[in-house]
Formats: sequence, structure tokens, C-alpha cells
Amino acid sequence: MVLTLLSLFTLTQCNTGELDFEDIKLPNYEGRHYLPLGSTTFTASELLEDLEDDKLDIDTTQAGILTLVYRDTAEFSDLDEVIVIDDVSNDGLIESPQEVINSPVEVTLPLNQGLSFEYPISDGEELDSIIYRAGTISISFESDFDVPLDFEMVIDDITDINTGDTLRLSGSVGSNGSGSSSASLANHRTIATRNDLNQNIFTGTFNGTLYIEEGSSVFLTDEFRYRIDIEGVEFQTIYGYFGTKTFDIQSQQIEMDFFDQIEGDLNFGDPQISLLISNGFGVTMGLELSNISASNSNGESLALSGAITEELQFINAPDVNSVGSSRSSIIRINNENSNIADLLNLGPNLFDISVAAELNYTDRGSVVPEEDRNFVDINSTATTIMELEIPLDLQLTSLSRTIDYSLDDFDFDDADSLNLRLKTINRLPLNGDIDLQILDADSAVVHEIPNVSVFSSPVVPVGSKINEGAESVDYIKLYGEGLEAITTQPTIRLVINVNSYDADNDTFVKIYADYNLEVNLGIEATLNLELE
Repeated sequence: MVLTLLSLFTLTQCNTGELDFEDIKLPNYEGRHYLPLGSTTFTASELLEDLEDDKLDIDTTQAGILTLVYRDTAEFSDLDEVIVIDDVSNDGLIESPQEVINSPVEVTLPLNQGLSFEYPISDGEELDSIIYRAGTISISFESDFDVPLDFEMVIDDITDINTGDTLRLSGSVGSNGSGSSSASLANHRTIATRNDLNQNIFTGTFNGTLYIEEGSSVFLTDEFRYRIDIEGVEFQTIYGYFGTKTFDIQSQQIEMDFFDQIEGDLNFGDPQISLLISNGFGVTMGLELSNISASNSNGESLALSGAITEELQFINAPDVNSVGSSRSSIIRINNENSNIADLLNLGPNLFDISVAAELNYTDRGSVVPEEDRNFVDINSTATTIMELEIPLDLQLTSLSRTIDYSLDDFDFDDADSLNLRLKTINRLPLNGDIDLQILDADSAVVHEIPNVSVFSSPVVPVGSKINEGAESVDYIKLYGEGLEAITTQPTIRLVINVNSYDADNDTFVKIYADYNLEVNLGIEATLNLELE
């Protein structure tokens, strides 16, 4: 900063040629000047928003308290974990109803028989019905009859979902012949019932006609053998009861950069994890939460424990009349049912979330009511939104933040001495001190003065907010190395070290969004200029 002293002479109406300016002597200029370097006001929100963590949101509760929020979404849509239905194959035969030896005339002989086919499921689940998007049902056959046979196999329990017509497989086979026939299952439904062996079955009817020519014979040992195959199936919707199997519904890791950027010890009074589950599967679930853990960069880890992990957590489901809809459930993990505060107070940089689900879990007792039937649909998903909410109701020690003031535009070569004037107005429930550092152009610390200022927390009313800020003013004299360092156009850095109010007595304080810390830095310089 170059200071110039301007002198103004007011000339009256006189003969200026009589004045000799060389004889005029001006006194040396000496004075003290104040130069503001900058004023910075940090709101509580701003103290956090410059942290580099893409997954971190800064929210405000209805009461105005700042809350750190991590959100993550996981989607489960693996139908095979819920129920697996493999290809189906059923063998059968139609026997001769009577014996005809060397028929004297040309006659026909009807073959009519009721059929029952098994529709097995690998884990023995009960099947009510299936709607197909794609697939094929086929019949392959061979005949021991020495006469031709026409037939129609009516699958009574497989119907077109648009027309209601039953599915039919037909064919013709010559003497001792074989063949096959098939039909598409797209847009069809299979209705299943259970037999005395508790097998899933669907039924049909075989209607055939034997054409016995004159002199031909039919024997009681003759058979029409067939195999029914259901293959290449894509299911639209499956109804039934799917048992109590267990599988992983969510497995993910959430990286948390926030804690690695905070220098200091943080303890939180009321953290909470909310699991919001939107379940589009028509089957209730019980979630197992004991495999949630946190770990920090020091290699320390801790698993979630407490009542929330000691029993399954109920997840509701839409009923069989609500295919395409979903039911929502919320699970809250908090201090009352877990050790979640201990996990957060570990300063984790990683949350490992592994959640298993047990099908057909009920919150009404251990026996699932008979009327509780299940479904899965091709569009069924279970979406879990995890919200880790950390209200800033906290206790902290040794937290540090920095403020930089550039001096590139200032020149202090004419200064005999410098005093830095540091004024703080504190509206945060924090006590602290400030260290001063002078950095060169390469950001290396060339001069440091610790503990140049101490500021105190305002009075924190019980059950209320801070009303008035606490003000402090400090002067830091620069001389010697400090004065030399500041004349090289460096950067002044203030390192703010804070502890929360009454932390020594295990007190937790609430940080409201409108709390702030105002820091004003200026320079008072004594200048001695010889003016000629």
C-alpha cells in the first residue's frame, strides 16, 4: 500500500511571483492507519458445505437444527430368490379300453381319459396359478396300436387369459407311429390345485378315436404313450404360497468422506438410520439387521447391535388382489434400539450394509394365517432407501478449520510496525482459540504464532437457542521475522481450533442453521514518511 500525502494551498489574490517555494519546508509525515483485510462470517451450514463428500447432504430439521444426511438406494428384483419354477415334464399313457380281434367290419373305438399333471416347484412351494409371458407346451407321443388314431388333449387348467378358452393339443398318428404337437403359452394361465400328496397339479382330458379297419385288431396290451413338456417359460405373475426361505435383499457399502475431513473428535447425541422399504412383492418379509457394521480409516470396526438386531423386522406386502402396487414400511435404527451412536462416534469412512430377508415373516405370531397367499410379478421390486441422519446435537473436541487472507494487493514496505487486529463475534456454542500462520507463495508456513486469540461460547440457555453473540478483540504485534514475512505479499492463515460448549462435562449442544461465527481481520500500521 503506497500512501501519498496531498497538500492543498489556497491562494488569495496576491502576487504569487513574490513566493519562493524552495524556501518552504514540510515536516515529516508520521501517523497510524487501519486497513481492513477481510471479514468472514461462517454460518453453521457453511462450515460444513465446503466438505468434499458427494453423498453428503446438509438438511435442516423442523426445529432448525442442522442434520448431516447420507442417502443411498438399493433395488432388489431377483424373482428367482423368491420362487423358482423349472421346466415341467409329465409322462403318461392311454391304454386300450377293450380288445378287438380281426374286426369283421370297419369300426371306431373311442379313447377318453381324465388326466392329471404335476407342476413341481423345487422347494415344495404351493402353487395357485401362473400367468405366462412366453413359453411352449408340447406333446410328444408314440402309439403301439396297429390302427390309426386321432386325438385331442384338452388341458382344462390352462386357459387363454383374454378369451377363457382352454388350451388344446391335437394330432394324428398312424399304425405304430409317433409324432408331436405344440402350442404357445403366451397370455395363458395355469390353475393349480393340490392332491392328497400335497403336490401341485393341473388337469386335462384325453379324447381320442381309434379307426379299426375290417380284419384289424386292437389288443389290451396296446398303449398310446406321451410326454407333456412346458419349456422356455417367462412368467408374468405367479400366485401361491412361497414358504419361509431366506436370501440377501441388500448388500452394499457406503463410503463416507465426511469424517476423514474433520480433524477432531465428534460424538453425536441422536443419530438415526431410516430404512424406507417399498415392497412390490406379494410376500411379507422379516429383515435381519445384525450384519450392518461401520469401520474407519484406522482399521477399527464395530457391528450394529441391540434390540433392533435381536429379532426380524417386519416388512409389509400387497395382497394378491393388488398386483402392480407396493406397500411401504419404515424401520428406524436409533439410540433406543441399537448402538448406532457408537458406530458414528467411531468416525467411520465406510458403512457395510448387508440385509437378509425371510419370506412370509409375520408380526402377528409365528403361524402364517391360511388366507395369506403370495405373488411375484415380472415387475415386482423391493426398493430400499437408506437415510443416515445425523442431527448436529453433538459434543466435539479439537476441531480445526482454516481461513485464508491473501495479501497480494498490499505493500507494507513503508511500515515501521504492524499490529493485526482480530475481532470475533461468536454465535456458536463453541469455545476456541486461533493460531496465526503466514504462508509464502508456495503455501509453506514461514512464520507462526500460536494462540493469538481466545473466544468463548455465548451462554447456551437450557432448552433454547443462543440469543446474543460473544465478542472478543485481540491485537497481534508483528516484528522481526513476522514483519519481514508479511512484507513479501504472503497469505495470512487463521487456524480456528474449537471445542463444543461444556464438552468436559459430557454436554451435548445443538447446532442450529442460523448460528454463525464472524471473523474480522485488519492491520494497524505506523507509517513514518519523509516528505520533500
